Amino acid sequence: MSKTLICGIAAMLVVPMLALAGPIINNGSFEADTFSTGGTLGLGCTNTLTGWVAHCSADSTYPWGARNGSYGPTPYGNQWVILGDYGGDGSWIEQAVSGFTVNTSYTLSFAIASEEPGGGGSTICVSLTAGSCSTGTDFSAPLRGSNYWDTWGTDTLIFTATASTMTIHFEGVPNAVAYDVGLDNVQILGGTSSVPEPASLTLMAAGLVGLIARRLRK
Repeated sequence: MSKTLICGIAAMLVVPMLALAGPIINNGSFEADTFSTGGTLGLGCTNTLTGWVAHCSADSTYPWGARNGSYGPTPYGNQWVILGDYGGDGSWIEQAVSGFTVNTSYTLSFAIASEEPGGGGSTICVSLTAGSCSTGTDFSAPLRGSNYWDTWGTDTLIFTATASTMTIHFEGVPNAVAYDVGLDNVQILGGTSSVPEPASLTLMAAGLVGLIARRLRK
């Protein structure tokens, strides 16, 4: 069998496999860092938030990492992040995510919860612009129950990739009644593209195996 044929077959097998790899959020459920029982203050100021860039509030308190116990609970593990500044703004987190296919549509999914029971729910702004939410979309969390951040709802944002690496930006929106928003379970569900399905890849591989066998017989 010629080296050219072998290389061609290898490329046909490998390239579709690589195309199946999609964008993945790092630490989307905020479990990578162990937050203290009462909450870890000032994530991105003096404390780490793995996988994320965090911009602190003026008092260096928010973003704030909370855990089940005194607050919550969250159904997505044991921890979540709180954005805002006790009814104000000034804190956000964002992450540059790679693996997008340009002109492909993706769905960003995330869960949010409210601190206080009123005000129509705590609000978060989501954008695809690094360092800013000026062109973002606002989402309101469900009203809380008997405890802070104990009722979670899932929202989605559908967008089209304009580059292979894009920034996902979350920012607390001022709410003088519902106060600060809780964020958890951030993930990208996938895109709608022309990437071959696994069944198609199986058929392709079977055909290539047949081609190889036929070549060897000759």
